[in-house]
Amino acid sequence: MNDYRKKAFAGILIFLLIMTASAGAAGQEPKVVSTSWLENNLDRTGMRIIDVRNSVADYWQGHIPGAVYMNPEVMRLAENGVPVKLMPPEAFVIMLGKMGIDPDTLVLIYTEKGDFKGPYFVWALDYLGHKGAMVMEGGFAKWKSEGFPVTQDYPKIEARKYPVPEKLNKEVRASLDEVKAAVASGRALILDVRPVELYTGEKGPWKRKGHIKGSLSRFWGEDLNSEGMWKNKEELKAAYEKLEVTPDKHIITSCGQGQMSAHTYFTLKYLLGYSNVKNYDGSFNEWSNIENLPVQTGITP
Repeated sequence: MNDYRKKAFAGILIFLLIMTASAGAAGQEPKVVSTSWLENNLDRTGMRIIDVRNSVADYWQGHIPGAVYMNPEVMRLAENGVPVKLMPPEAFVIMLGKMGIDPDTLVLIYTEKGDFKGPYFVWALDYLGHKGAMVMEGGFAKWKSEGFPVTQDYPKIEARKYPVPEKLNKEVRASLDEVKAAVASGRALILDVRPVELYTGEKGPWKRKGHIKGSLSRFWGEDLNSEGMWKNKEELKAAYEKLEVTPDKHIITSCGQGQMSAHTYFTLKYLLGYSNVKNYDGSFNEWSNIENLPVQTGITP
């Protein structure tokens, strides 16, 4: 092969490598998107928009075109008498299929402004092993304030088949036994993300008040600014490192019933890149009702 052919071949090879790398990068969907991103992708094939605001009346009054409404509470059921835990996967996949979602669907979730319901849904999909899920930052309030289109029409949804996964992603969901072992051994860092008065035991609706023994406190809402947007990565990183919540540790997030803690799970995993973080959806709801499990009050040093 002469020099000209060698140079031409090398050029083609470099071009193909660049194109392959670009395609791979393009296939990585973001976990947090802006209102303008959604406005530019409203007609995207294979995407389902889910409205998880608290009241269907809000949806009736106006929603993002193409969005299907889902009351966030329908995802949760009692398990062995413990209320509001994530519903069994066999039930969850039926609900997803009814909303026109299958394993290949890109799911975009939005709520009122910026709260834990969207991240909870993403966490639940993570547990199924669903890859394509994202949250629209700022919620419907930001969408509407920016003058993007709003409708009162219902979308036309064709039900799909979402099979029960052969294997669940247990790397994202902490069980009661795991939390017991973490408390006994001290090997995992448990992060309680409820308002501080619930953590200290000054307030709370549960049979026992306080927090799981040894857990640290950081309110989930501290991750957001006043507009319901996530604070910048550097600010979040500094705040968590100050608590010694670092990516080298096994971290379990906890709250009252697994929703607030899903928001912190989302922040740590997807904004800060922590690979070893689980959400304990039983949380203090489950822990506090078992008499022989240790509960503390006040601030853990």
